[in-house]
Amino acid sequence: MESDACQALTSLIRWESSLDGLIDAASRCDRHEGPPVRLDRDAVREVLQRCISGELDILKLPRWAGAIHMLDHVEIDEVDVEMLTQFLFEVSSPELFEPITVDVCQRWISRMEHA
Repeated sequence: MESDACQALTSLIRWESSLDGLIDAASRCDRHEGPPVRLDRDAVREVLQRCISGELDILKLPRWAGAIHMLDHVEIDEVDVEMLTQFLFEVSSPELFEPITVDVCQRWISRMEHA
């Protein structure tokens, strides 16, 4: 069961398939005890690159970020926690910050590479 939980959370972090299915599976798994799954800059940069290239729907990025932000079993390394928490908050709340565009994605990638 634990490896399934990890896999559902990891699949969501990597955005490996339909977002609705990933969020449902990750939310179910998040309710069970299990090892935490790590979110790091590389995973976020990869998703942002795929949004920029058009492989992923950039308009769904706020939903992805919001779902990850709400999961208890997702951990962020201490060195990245401030930046990635801010990323998840800002991107999941475009109505408070700015609409998600390719330019916004590119700026976040740049911040992650130079921090």
